[in-house]
Amino acid sequence: MQNKLGRCFKPVIALALSFAVALPVALAQQNAEALVASKRPADMSYRDLMQILGRALNWVQDGILLQNKQLVREGVAVIVNHPAPRHKPWTIMEAADQDSFKQSLLAYDKILDAKANAVASAAEKSEWLEASAALAELQTACVSCHTQWQHKARR
Repeated sequence: MQNKLGRCFKPVIALALSFAVALPVALAQQNAEALVASKRPADMSYRDLMQILGRALNWVQDGILLQNKQLVREGVAVIVNHPAPRHKPWTIMEAADQDSFKQSLLAYDKILDAKANAVASAAEKSEWLEASAALAELQTACVSCHTQWQHKARR
């Protein structure tokens, strides 16, 4: 009896596993589309966006060094509320890498927002060493993404 049950459930288990693998990729694509759609569109390339985010990171750094809360606020606001480029960001990658890049965009969007907000929170309390440590984490997240993807971007 138990052997019969095992044979009956094998196709069901195989089907469930195939959904378990395919569903996260489909959701990541849908969510990446939703993420981009949720941003204010801007007439700029993805490269332009990265340059703006780099400048905003400089504002945050300068704000911490100068103990200027407003400068930190402005830089963090640009990072957290950045617009979307005029094209889908994943199109800078070869087709084989686009799904993985979409997943990275989703993950890093959340990470960068959290790290930037941690910097802002510490700066608001005038906890400049804490703000500096949070900035180091933000910069590490930026560099981690760039290290992973920069060499794969189409030129």
